[in-house]
Amino acid sequence: MGGDSIIRQIFTKPKFNADRDIPSLEGKVALITGASGGIGKACALELAKKGCHVFLFGRSAEKTLPVIEEIKTISKNDKVEFLEADLMDLNQVEQAADKFLERGLPLHILINNAGIMHQPYKLTKDNMESQIATNHFAHVVLTNKLLGVIEASAPSRIVNITSILHENPYKHGINYDTWCDEKSYNAEDQYGTSKLLNVHFTKKLQEKLDAKAQAEGKEGKVYVNCVHPGVVKSNLLRNPANYSFFFDLSFKIIGISTEHGAITQLYVATNPSIEAQNIKGKYFTPYHQIEETSAMARDEKLINKSWEWTEAQLIDKFKPDWKWAI
Repeated sequence: MGGDSIIRQIFTKPKFNADRDIPSLEGKVALITGASGGIGKACALELAKKGCHVFLFGRSAEKTLPVIEEIKTISKNDKVEFLEADLMDLNQVEQAADKFLERGLPLHILINNAGIMHQPYKLTKDNMESQIATNHFAHVVLTNKLLGVIEASAPSRIVNITSILHENPYKHGINYDTWCDEKSYNAEDQYGTSKLLNVHFTKKLQEKLDAKAQAEGKEGKVYVNCVHPGVVKSNLLRNPANYSFFFDLSFKIIGISTEHGAITQLYVATNPSIEAQNIKGKYFTPYHQIEETSAMARDEKLINKSWEWTEAQLIDKFKPDWKWAI
């Protein structure tokens, strides 16, 4: 399972070439979180080169605005914009989503790319543990807010960035009751848990969208998939806690470039085969291979529990009237 994808990324070359294989995206609109650097920036550039109207969603104007100018220059596309929000503040996430909605634009591609990894224990403004807040809840809130326009823009795609480490949450599984407790906190296990939640969210959201379309007598044309981009040389490990010298060394030895790390999510976000073959609710690994998830990631009872737990936590910690849009 996980080991196969690591071997592939070391010993194989991607067949997908962004310049050659991404179709024209003129008239399309995309939003990418965490696009001021790393694989998010690489994705934004490739989409812009194909004529897409791209929104870079992030917290730092100082970091993102120069990136936008760089992308505009390279792509010769002026339709690249900044949406400012800190993913550790869910009110900011919703407000930024509202600013996008006020533009009256469609949204054909949403790439939930931003993430933090193996961080020291910290609570966000919403009193949520920072890794699960950033990697899971912020993207749930953003996607939920934009879901109506994504459905109206169909065929459209949602790409959730997960990780091979979804296979490694806490030994007992998801810490639903203690996820904000400092005493039980382990940075590596918490990261794995956040990535497992990404897979659960992908699968349940796709199920809900398809059920709604069927009930309305329509063909479901929103494609939700999740991606492990590979072991990438990026700045994901900012201020890491509890990781070993060997873990760091492995990133440096087997890590792929950000350009190669972006390939699988670019494929899932743009390749015509996703729609032609009706590929939904799947887990992709480098390079653009569908792979089986861990047993916990495909456990229907856990998937349903994570969906219900997510809503309950957002009601408790964010907004008493929060609810799923689907």
